[in-house]
Amino acid sequence: MRGALLAICAAGLLAGCVTEETPPPASPQAAPSPASVPWQAAVGELDTGIQGVHCSAVLVARDLIVTASHCLFLATSPRPTKPTQIVFKPNQGAGPALPQSRGVAVKAMGAQVRSGHISQDEVPLDWALIQISPPIRAVAPIPVVSLTIDGMLDRIQSGAKLVALGYGDGAYDTRVEHDDCRLVSHQELGFRPDDRWLPLSCWIRIGDSGGAVVLVDGGGRPLLVGVVAGFTPMVMKVPGPMAFGTNAVNFAPYVGLPVAGLAVPPELVAAIASASELTPGR
Repeated sequence: MRGALLAICAAGLLAGCVTEETPPPASPQAAPSPASVPWQAAVGELDTGIQGVHCSAVLVARDLIVTASHCLFLATSPRPTKPTQIVFKPNQGAGPALPQSRGVAVKAMGAQVRSGHISQDEVPLDWALIQISPPIRAVAPIPVVSLTIDGMLDRIQSGAKLVALGYGDGAYDTRVEHDDCRLVSHQELGFRPDDRWLPLSCWIRIGDSGGAVVLVDGGGRPLLVGVVAGFTPMVMKVPGPMAFGTNAVNFAPYVGLPVAGLAVPPELVAAIASASELTPGR
């Protein structure tokens, strides 16, 4: 049973070629009032510094974004992505251009997860919090909430809407809102209960990794309940497409801490520091 569970998830394998430093963000722009910008603008395209390759990310504090860990450890890259190669582009291609921001440091991470096929046990670890500069002030961060799957289902039954947003392949620089997502219980899938990861019955594309899984209440207010980790082409017990997300419960405790109080496991610090020594698949 456990062997089968370890094979259910397939995170998007991102295709790229040359690894290069991303040009710095353009000169600061006059930012629109945050009150006039929709909350969806807090979900942005994540330029990974690899030509032709991108992920998605979510603004969770003025100077902090969350994305999928595997976006930093792409199988198509000869080395992990350095934080300074990352450029966060909020609302990219989805309305008024907002000022971009560059990565400064990885402040917390679940684990070093390589892109490609990842296991169920890796999905809860597939997240990374990255400090950015300058802080984003043109759009409000999406509040992060820790909920069990039953708690999410209760809110959905009370009228909340589940939405996944990301910058998947097929339309670069365009955000897609997957509003046909359904949160599936582990019992429906026949898996052991585990609130650390979210089963989602919806279409997720390569590039949506790191995108937002949001509950929107009747007043249109969003709560971030997770980030997209990947999808699987396998036939599941529940008909339809199947995607997987990292429950925000895994990273929520770090979001409220001062940046100086966040931490990366020592082995990940070493991995990033020796990035140029790593090879694909290692």
